[in-house]
Amino acid sequence: MRVAGLLFAGILLFAVSTRAQDRPLGDVAREARTGKSESAHAAKVITNDELGGRSAEPVAATDDPVQVVGRARVGLLRDTLHVCRREAVGNSGPGWTDTRVMEVAGERKHFVTSNGNTKQGRAEYIIIAGRVYTKTPNGPWQRPADKQGMDETRVAQMIESTGLPDVLNFRYDSSTLKLIRNEAVEGAPAFLYQYHVQAGDMERTISIWIGANDGLFRKSEMQTVTRSYGSAPIVWRETATCSYGGNVMIEAPL
Repeated sequence: MRVAGLLFAGILLFAVSTRAQDRPLGDVAREARTGKSESAHAAKVITNDELGGRSAEPVAATDDPVQVVGRARVGLLRDTLHVCRREAVGNSGPGWTDTRVMEVAGERKHFVTSNGNTKQGRAEYIIIAGRVYTKTPNGPWQRPADKQGMDETRVAQMIESTGLPDVLNFRYDSSTLKLIRNEAVEGAPAFLYQYHVQAGDMERTISIWIGANDGLFRKSEMQTVTRSYGSAPIVWRETATCSYGGNVMIEAPL
């Protein structure tokens, strides 16, 4: 049970960006309210079926930004050779950092999470053909399903979703997600989209760069600031980048 617990605890920990680990309860409550505010502004969730399988195609300036970002999410989930890196920092409590790296090579996926401010530290997962392997810093590679009868398909899906840049798991409204300008990313043409919301004491700005030629996610930046009377602002900053192609090798550890 300890191994299975570590696996699920690791997934849950990094799914919420580990930002609640050393934070006052009031901060967590404010973020919960933030989520409700975002949902209230959301038009609808874009599903794979609605996208009609169109997950990697050129983007036009006249395309609906919500559809563009929705297709980019699907395109990243379907892409078979890429690396995504996500870094986040916050100043609450003693301060915290959180990094994630997801490598994908066909049906093989390698996910590493690292938090420098918690006892959990580093956690590592490999998924091959739906089989999940997990490793903690001082332990060996193991397959919890061998002893716990876990639903590995569901666990693999959770890990894959957690490996996505956070901004692709949010819901957006066409009235607030806007095309800002053309802006190249590492020399490749891209469109910059931006989302801004202020709800109560929280203010969030999200910038997302989508490749103009293929509609794939390239880069994102997010800043969330929570202001409370009589105290310094609580700031959470996150950046993410994805690169496609290259040489990604992932081998079964057992």
